[in-house]
Amino acid sequence: MIDITQLFHPIAILDIAIVAILIYKIISMVRGTRAEQLLKGIALLLILNVLCRLLQLTTVTWILDQVQTLLLIAIPVVFQPELRKFLEQLGNSTLIPGNRKNREDAAVEHVVNQLVPFLMDAGRSHTGALIALQQEVGLNEYVDTGIKIDGALSQQLLGNIFIVNTPLHDGAVIIKDDTILAASCYLPLSEKKDISKSLGTRHRAGIGLSEVSDAIVCIVSEETGAVSVAEHGELHYNITEKQLRQILMTRLKMEVEDTFTFSAMIQKWRGTNDSKNDQSEAK
Repeated sequence: MIDITQLFHPIAILDIAIVAILIYKIISMVRGTRAEQLLKGIALLLILNVLCRLLQLTTVTWILDQVQTLLLIAIPVVFQPELRKFLEQLGNSTLIPGNRKNREDAAVEHVVNQLVPFLMDAGRSHTGALIALQQEVGLNEYVDTGIKIDGALSQQLLGNIFIVNTPLHDGAVIIKDDTILAASCYLPLSEKKDISKSLGTRHRAGIGLSEVSDAIVCIVSEETGAVSVAEHGELHYNITEKQLRQILMTRLKMEVEDTFTFSAMIQKWRGTNDSKNDQSEAK
């Protein structure tokens, strides 16, 4: 018999917690995508296999065993986008949230003061725009799909880029700190099924990038003039100028520092050893 007290052992609790987190991550990742239906199909096959074994249906069981063998080969191919997204999210995350510090207020205010007036003017004139603000996760693979700019961020430069019917108008602008890295960039489209049909490709691309990175994406609808912000796979649609400024100021000012990663742990360990060596030499 299983000793119930073993279930409350710290190692057992940690084991259960890790499995629960992985299951939650997988469910969150596939919810609303085509992978959700595929997982339901796989679960149904597993249930049928168990039932057929209990009922001793030899032929059907053999067929299901062959199908499961094929699935081991097919799953990595069929789920390639979802697996890539899961690994990217795993790589972007940290094990334990670290301390946070404020970025320089002047630098953030400059970025916000250039972005907000442009976005609101674009909304009033129904000029479509898609702007991604790079955070901790690099966006070089998307920068390479566009035209390099490497120019200082300004409201006037953004206005020139998003002039209707010009080569740079279509696609996204990617900004890092106060520098426009590139324009006319291609972003990954979200595969969520619950996105409103009234939202176009710009919104789907903005949500898609926010799903695979920690970028903040600002979107202006060409049809309605609504200004929206996408982050962490969620869309804040048709926000006011005050809301836009508040979101950007809050998100851009916060920067992760001293998060618990393996590299940070090694650097801390090296620093501790160096200080000990210095103290021993001083003695």
